[in-house]
Formats: sequence, C-alpha cells, structure tokens
Amino acid sequence: MAGRASLGRAANRSRVGAALLAVACGGAADGPEDAPRLYVTSGFTDRIHVLDARDGTTLRTVSLDRRRTEADEPHGVTVSADGRHWYATLAHGHPTLWKYETDGDRLVGRLQLDMAGAARVELTPDGRRAFIPDYWRGGPGDDSRVAVVDVHDLTVAALPVVCPAPHHAAVDPTGTRVAVTCSLSDEIVLMDAASAATLARVQAGPDPAAAGTPRYTPMNVAWSPDGARFFVTMAGSGEVRAFSRAGEPEGAVAVGRMPAQIAGSADGGVLVVANRRGSSVSVLDPATLTEVRRIELAGAAFPHGVALDPAGEVAYVTWEGRVDERGGVAALRISTGEVLWRREVGVFTLGIAYLPGRGRGRTRAPPN
Repeated sequence: MAGRASLGRAANRSRVGAALLAVACGGAADGPEDAPRLYVTSGFTDRIHVLDARDGTTLRTVSLDRRRTEADEPHGVTVSADGRHWYATLAHGHPTLWKYETDGDRLVGRLQLDMAGAARVELTPDGRRAFIPDYWRGGPGDDSRVAVVDVHDLTVAALPVVCPAPHHAAVDPTGTRVAVTCSLSDEIVLMDAASAATLARVQAGPDPAAAGTPRYTPMNVAWSPDGARFFVTMAGSGEVRAFSRAGEPEGAVAVGRMPAQIAGSADGGVLVVANRRGSSVSVLDPATLTEVRRIELAGAAFPHGVALDPAGEVAYVTWEGRVDERGGVAALRISTGEVLWRREVGVFTLGIAYLPGRGRGRTRAPPN
C-alpha cells in the first residue's frame, strides 16, 4: 500500500510539473471546453457537431430537429466576432434561425423565417444584424429574398426581394455593404447593410445566361480584409472571379470543378476554396489571383464548407458524404497541404464555423 501511495504521489507531482512547464513555456493546459472549437452542420441528421479544432474530437452534438420524421437540413453556421454567440439556419420545413450562447452551447432563441429555404447566415462585424438568403431553387428564375434580422431580439428588420435563388449574403469588413450571390441569374447584387436597399447589380461574368439557366452560378463570397475587393466562387464555370468594391470585374482564376465555399485569411494573404466536384481544395494568392496549391482529398465526397483559424495557417474543410456514406471534416496546413487530421462527422455535412479558444483571440464583450 505504501508503494502504491508513493507511486500515486509521484504521478500527481509529474502531472502538476507538466502543467507548470506548459504554462512556463507559453503552452496550453486548456481543457476541451477552453480549446478552439468547430461548429459543423449535419443536414441529414438535423444536428450541429461541436468539435475540438485541435484534433477533431467530438465535444457534443446539438439537435435542431423540429420535425422528427423529416430531415430539415441545418445549412449555415457562423460565430459572432466577440465569441459570445453562434447562429445556425435550418433550411427546410420551417426555415429557422437558431441563436446559441457559446458557453455551454445553450439555446437562447430562434426565429421562424418567412421563406422557402434558408441558406447561409452572415453577421455584421458588430454582431447586431444577420443576413440570410432565401435559397429557393424551385422557382425557374423567379426572384426571392434576403432576411435581415436584428439578432438582439431576433426580429426581422427587412425582407427585400433581391434576385433568383440567393445563396450567400456576405457582409464586408466595414459592415456597410453586402454582396449577395444570385445562383440562378448569373449576377451579384450589392446591398446597403443599413437600409437593405440595392446599390448595384453586377454580372457574374461576360455573356451571362438567362435567369433560370445560369452559366456561372455564383455561390459564395469572401471579402478582402480592407473591404476593397470581393471574390466569388462560380460553381458552373469552375472559377473564382474577383470584383472591386463597386462591382467592377478584376479577373478570374480556374479552380477545381464546382467550387463551393471560399474563405480568406485575416491578413488577406490567402484564399481557400472547397472544390465540390473536384474532391480537392484550392489555395489562392488573392494579390495575383493565381492558384498556388491544390490539395487532393482522396475519399472525401463533395468538399463543401471552409473555415480558417485566425492565424491563417490551418483550413478546416467539410465534405458532404453521400446518402449511404458519412461526411466529415479535414484540417489542412495551408502552406504545405499536409492533412493534420480528418474525422467522419454526420451526413450531408455542409457548413462550418471556427470559435477561437478562450484566452486566445476570443474576446468577451458586454451584452448587447
């Protein structure tokens, strides 16, 4: 017994010493709840999977199941800039915006939306408003809307009719302008973030096709950190096209087949694109608008969502999977293409959002 006690005391001293050494060296003794997290949507199971971004371990799952016998498809997910809340959209059945606290992932409210299909959700930098497009592809070229929501009390501030099947309404870093991709009309609509008024309608490329039969199929947007340019994935033509803040075309670069989501680093040095039909990820230099690396994701059916860590060193990419095959998430070192880890998670795995670890770029703002 004395020997066992001595061994126990030695093990305790070893654990304490290791923790102190980690702190002294600037390392982390963080537990899972303090670690950086990923929020990942699983469309066929109506769940959000919360992962430890360090290794892909599942911390918990959150159910968004409002109709027990139907798959209503959680589609988009985002985290507020202050790290206090995350938001997700339920796309079908009763399209809904869900609001959660990041501490404990506690549901604090939800808003049913007057639209046919809620797609991605984006916030203004101050976290006060959300923009959610009505991704209604059932209408052959008919215009649909973007819901503008005040998230403090989850009320609809505006519901402007914008264009056919808008998919992404991306707010620029100044919080004043919104670029809306119109997937069924080969155009991008620029909106004023405060009034929701249309400022301009921009052709997705030369010789756009008629509404309902798009040639380019603009899907997702990433703004430059200074808000001077934006970049759009064109699922139909297999390109990323660049535009000035005013919507003037500034060039294009070929990527893999049917590019889906795109994300840029905070310093503006890199763009990462998930190539849905190419089973690959493109790394772009936004300054020269060139592809500097293509990362193959063998066995990953339909890469879709992209999120970057704040340092712009790691990209987290979802793949959808198939009806009889699970989707998942892969963590990729952007500079080399190295796969750091990959995990199977859910089915029809679309959206992904990154929450910094507590004390590592995650701030605490007062309640709004």
